[in-house]
Amino acid sequence: MAIVRGHLNSSEALPVTPDQVTAEWCSDVLGCVVKDLKVIKTIHGTASKIILELIYADTTGQEFTLPDRVCVKGGFDTNILAMFPGLTTLYRREAEFYYYVAPLITVVRLPRAWYCGSDIANGQGIVVMDDLGSMGCTFGNPLEPWPVARVRAGVEQLAALHAETWAPKTTAGEEKNCFPWLAGGSTFPAMVLTLLEPEPWGRRFAEGERPPSVPDDMQDRERMRAAFQKLWAGSDPRYHCLVHGDAHLANTYITAEGEPGFLDWQGLAVGSAFDDVPYFIVGALTVADRREHEVGLVEHYLSTLAALGGPRFARGEVWDEYRKHAMHGFMWALTDPRMQPNDVVFAMVERYTAAMVDHGTLALLEA
Repeated sequence: MAIVRGHLNSSEALPVTPDQVTAEWCSDVLGCVVKDLKVIKTIHGTASKIILELIYADTTGQEFTLPDRVCVKGGFDTNILAMFPGLTTLYRREAEFYYYVAPLITVVRLPRAWYCGSDIANGQGIVVMDDLGSMGCTFGNPLEPWPVARVRAGVEQLAALHAETWAPKTTAGEEKNCFPWLAGGSTFPAMVLTLLEPEPWGRRFAEGERPPSVPDDMQDRERMRAAFQKLWAGSDPRYHCLVHGDAHLANTYITAEGEPGFLDWQGLAVGSAFDDVPYFIVGALTVADRREHEVGLVEHYLSTLAALGGPRFARGEVWDEYRKHAMHGFMWALTDPRMQPNDVVFAMVERYTAAMVDHGTLALLEA
């Protein structure tokens, strides 16, 4: 996957509001004169996505056929940035993923990125990529669990990512740092610890906002904080690779041919492969389907990982690691009510807390 243009840590400020994404700016980052553009829609969420239709002056001599529609993704919602200023780190991380990693992972299904940028002035990160919606793709919805066959295909995509980035070792057996720009580590722990503070915890667990499926023993804020900290402190380097970090259904798409892929690489980090595997499997299936097919899906992940050049593990070797990392999904029970609608939060929390109970996750972490 080739990147046409990109500039990280630029001294020139990138756009921070939708009106700053102009034809002139698009011309600059795409390297071809855009004489006009039309904003199809703007979608605000954790990150903002601006869908543009572009009209070019002349594409003669261009190496690639430039897209008629693009998605410009970054931090364009001043209100959400005022509430959560640390989100700029996530926007930069996604730009870094498409700049550094996407050209290297040949098996992972990704939209084409046309420009990746970040700046020093605002901490902004922007990716200009294909508009998948105009290419016949649909997007995953947490309220619509997937059939087992599609989850199996999604597991194969995670195995491809992990196999192609599994942490290599030096001749002395020490883990190499092949991704120095990820030296800051995962953004996930800091975000979770913030959500575990009394005020945000109080908003989520207030009457009418508390997810109804959270068992009584998971409503102890200090206990859940300690469990997360134990999970992070015990990360086993044998399983380290690049992880997506937030591999749930809302961060997926399905091609016109029915093949799944992952989007929203803002949580990218070096970490345990099992940050991704149970988080995806548990969140993508109904509780009943997960209970029936989970073991087979984990075994399929492991066999695909080995077939694509990653290490070979038996399920028995990794099963406790899988059970521990079911904890990852409890993040949904902490989600600020302003970030996700309650029907989505409640559906996801039901799946993750059921898995934590089934796997004895808390007891395993506290042992």
